[in-house]
Amino acid sequence: MASTKPNKYFSTALGQIIRRRRMTRTFDGGPSLEDLKELGELALRAPSAGFSQGAHLLILVGDDLQRFWQVSGVGAWFGKTSPGVLEAQSVILVLADESAYTNRYSEGDKAGHGLEKAENWVKPMWLTDAALVTQNLLLLVEEQRWGALLFDLFVEPRKLLDAFEVPANVHCAGVVAVGYRHPQDQPSGTPTQRKRKASVDLLHFGTWNTHIEDPLG
Repeated sequence: MASTKPNKYFSTALGQIIRRRRMTRTFDGGPSLEDLKELGELALRAPSAGFSQGAHLLILVGDDLQRFWQVSGVGAWFGKTSPGVLEAQSVILVLADESAYTNRYSEGDKAGHGLEKAENWVKPMWLTDAALVTQNLLLLVEEQRWGALLFDLFVEPRKLLDAFEVPANVHCAGVVAVGYRHPQDQPSGTPTQRKRKASVDLLHFGTWNTHIEDPLG
């Protein structure tokens, strides 16, 4: 049986933002380029392995945004499935510079583990760190009560990155459309069709098989 004890974190400003955050699929314009710049500057303040700082944000507005919709093929997709997405003020590509990590881990205080070669990393931390920046971005957008939609490049991501002069060693970890949430935008997508899993099934203590409501012993 789930606990009825109030979660003290839910009532904090950050807790409310986390609980409120959702994807937006109908936009109505959006913030200025200066606002987007400030948003990006704060979103980049995320942890990074070895303080490698390999996450980058590519902000596209105006003609660049229209070129993104066309070159990526995403515009045609959303035009058929969720045309309101195309009214977003901008898209922000969250990029991960692999070489920032291999270079950092070839330095004296990090050398000796073979991590100067990308193939030796058990998991690509450049993508993990870029994901942390993405979460920052989504929460900051929600804090402003704007709208955001996280999606990926459907086909040939390198073709799109080349079109915007992104170096070959830099990968796209995700794309976030940003704008003002249209007043008629409603929750949609798979979260409206699938129930959120109970925390009792996802929180483990000590071992995988000890859950939040099991005796901790």
